[in-house]
Amino acid sequence: MTFNKGQKRASFSCLNKNRLLSVARMLGLMAVLVSSLFRPAFAASDEDSLSMNRFTAKAPVAQVLWIPSEYGLLPQEKKLAKQLQQKNISVLMPDLFDSYFLPAAPSSMKKIPPEVVANLIVKLQYDHPNLPLFIIAPNQAAALAVKALVKVEQSPVKNVGLILLNPNLYVKTPEAGKNAEYWPSVLLLNLPIMVLQSELSPWHWHLAALSQRLSHAGSDVFIKVIPKVRDRYYFRPDAMDIEQQTAKHLANELAGAMGLLSSYLAEPRQAGKSDDSTTQLTTEKQTQERDESTPPNDDVLPAYTGVQNRSLVLQDRAGKTVNLKDYRGKVVLLNFWASWCPPCVHEMPSMATLKNRLKGQDFEILAANLAEDKAAIDAFVKTHPVNFPILLDPKGSAVKEWKVFAYPSSYLIDKKGQIRFALFGGYEWTSPAAMKAIENLLKE
Repeated sequence: MTFNKGQKRASFSCLNKNRLLSVARMLGLMAVLVSSLFRPAFAASDEDSLSMNRFTAKAPVAQVLWIPSEYGLLPQEKKLAKQLQQKNISVLMPDLFDSYFLPAAPSSMKKIPPEVVANLIVKLQYDHPNLPLFIIAPNQAAALAVKALVKVEQSPVKNVGLILLNPNLYVKTPEAGKNAEYWPSVLLLNLPIMVLQSELSPWHWHLAALSQRLSHAGSDVFIKVIPKVRDRYYFRPDAMDIEQQTAKHLANELAGAMGLLSSYLAEPRQAGKSDDSTTQLTTEKQTQERDESTPPNDDVLPAYTGVQNRSLVLQDRAGKTVNLKDYRGKVVLLNFWASWCPPCVHEMPSMATLKNRLKGQDFEILAANLAEDKAAIDAFVKTHPVNFPILLDPKGSAVKEWKVFAYPSSYLIDKKGQIRFALFGGYEWTSPAAMKAIENLLKE
């Protein structure tokens, strides 16, 4: 309805006026909300506009900015913040998912502008210039933290350190047998960095590559492996006893990491610059648009296009040396697994069934274990019997050679020793797709 200038409105009742006012207010609120979705990232990065959890120490000796991971801001992390607060360390925890009306999920991490975190870092430094600032980032929050810090470091900064908990700095989960692609900012960061990495993780075996990339622009990188625990050990719903006990000391680990990095904070640092050595990397904007890899389903078995002729020489549980080359003439399913990996355990019955179905044919399964001790493997096999060889990889040599970044990972190898299919994630090996692929290889 429209009104001409001077048109009378006396016929409208008070009720109608109130309704119009309510509609107007609602439309105004919607306009603000819509405009906020399309305004520049810096406009949304005002600290006052973000949902915050503050744990302020009475006499702080340091401050922490905790970046939430793809699992959201967790009760266990707030408990850690309170423990750090008792150690005279102030902690700021922005709930970025709540602030941006996003679900806590891996896909949401790419929708949070790094500028938001960058502005928080700048503000914390401005408000408390004499306090060292430590950014703590678990899992995929590591990528968001690194991108933000590179933005901050366009000008020299000091008194800033970074602590990464089981960091995931990959653009996407690396495909089995392929090199990992790191976010471009990783090569540009220049800070004192501590990496706390769980031992029971395939990422543990790729720490040397991670350290090399993080130190590319001058970062001082320190790595500590947390023994006998899995990634996310401090908030896993299925945490083992050793993980629950280790989690009780995480606040002390974090405080110790801050103490170590403190000696390296005085030097002004600036982010590196992209040069010819990094031109192979895609830009952040291009990389941001890629879809995350997903494990296969029953309808697809991914073809392998990576490097061939990978070696595998390991011992089985009886101490016998097993060489993959000796299996030429057979189709081989090579599976990388661990007893603490639920998807690994869940797919093993289908592997055993597959072996039975193909009994008498030129087919074998080799299951390479991730560096668990023989006693643990024997105990597992006792409760989960298998009908194929279990191979021991105590030094992770096969994990590195075969570029395994996720558990389980599997390779389907033809009679000539060529890798034909590769995948990560649990799989149903008696599915029609798997059976068809293997039967076709057997016919070759």
